[in-house]
Amino acid sequence: MKRTIVNLVSKETTPNFLFIKEMMQPGDKLLFISSKIFEERIDWIIRALNIAHVEINRIILSSGIEEKWTDMIADIRQTISNDNQYVVNLTCGTKYMISAIPKAFDGFAVTFYYIPFPRNTILTIGDESFRDINYRMSVKEYFDCNNTNIPSQKELLQSEAYTQSFFEKFVNEEVNFEVIEKLRVGYRKTKIKHITIEEIETKVDEEKKPQIPELSKFLNQSDFTPKTEGVLSKYEIEYLTGGWFEEYVYSLIVEKIQPQDIALGMGLPISENITVSNRDLDVVFTIENKLFVIECKTGIDKESILSETVYKAAALKNERLGKLSAYTFIFSLSTANEQFKDIAKAMNITYYDRSYFVDKGKIDSIISDINKKKQ
Repeated sequence: MKRTIVNLVSKETTPNFLFIKEMMQPGDKLLFISSKIFEERIDWIIRALNIAHVEINRIILSSGIEEKWTDMIADIRQTISNDNQYVVNLTCGTKYMISAIPKAFDGFAVTFYYIPFPRNTILTIGDESFRDINYRMSVKEYFDCNNTNIPSQKELLQSEAYTQSFFEKFVNEEVNFEVIEKLRVGYRKTKIKHITIEEIETKVDEEKKPQIPELSKFLNQSDFTPKTEGVLSKYEIEYLTGGWFEEYVYSLIVEKIQPQDIALGMGLPISENITVSNRDLDVVFTIENKLFVIECKTGIDKESILSETVYKAAALKNERLGKLSAYTFIFSLSTANEQFKDIAKAMNITYYDRSYFVDKGKIDSIISDINKKKQ
């Protein structure tokens, strides 16, 4: 008897994806049951699964049917057959639909399951048996499940050792902050792919970009060697004006958390649903099938800047990633400020200030906090 994996589809798609990944065996078929309003989410799940040569069927309940007990059961029973053994996931779907499914499958070979998401466990309905979910999702799978393609992400520009060295110079105030700020304001967001150091030091163009006569001295003091002699690429400018902290946090997470998957500077697609100008998520990782997003800031000295940063993290999470249930953090090298912390907390974002990164004991507390959330 052939097996069919059955999933009810509603707002949350991750439990459907995990159930299929954990339960599916060679030769199994898939069946999705959904109301019309959530039909497109079936395509999201299928795309994330990235499977071929699998028979996939759908039962799309027409508008209003999902609230009509007899009609809904009749629609479902028209599609199912005694030739199949059904493995049914009751985690998603409306409460009314979930109540009707056992009645619809009455008399057929069927076993019902439930995932107490976000726990990585599948419970068997009707007895006390359960099984662990061993599959672990990648960042890409998480976003694919929620219809968000990842058009780009960054590679590490410098070695972990160099970034650690730059971090120490920064927190010990051994770098020229004025040079960094001029680079950030004048050159970080330009469309140029590269610019000569001489031009930055000596010229002011029509866009009134600032002269930075101390640039060469700054690079020497920072032991920073451009890939092309005498030239800074836009990626090197991004690194010097804050990208280094993103790379520092990336390496910290890899070492201390050991996530299943991690992405640096992950760009989101342009969408009218995202109203912030910077669509990059600085550090994104998955662990134990949970998603974590970290926004990295070398300095937040004004409430307006903090508010913009919090708004960006919240907007990306709520407008585009609202179904992902991501844990969101801001890591900042600004001094402690309880008002900043409260603003972030009000948006369900955890804020860590400078003290957490210069005090090794506090760094451990960040890691402990993340580890608690992954359980």
